[in-house]
Amino acid sequence: MEHDLHGRAIDAIRAEGKKVSTADIARLSPLGFEHLNMLGRYNFSLPDIVRAGNFRPLRTPQPGQ
Repeated sequence: MEHDLHGRAIDAIRAEGKKVSTADIARLSPLGFEHLNMLGRYNFSLPDIVRAGNFRPLRTPQPGQ
């Protein structure tokens, strides 16, 4: 699922006319997310939209983020 989300985010960034480096894409990892950790404990509290099989909308970061 993370791969799909990364792909959608990359497509959205490219649609804005920004360049995305393959080197940067290669460094993407799900380990940067709170729900994954090295202890093997996972927290998947899914919102209704995701439980229904849909994607959450991509967030639009504020300038400077």
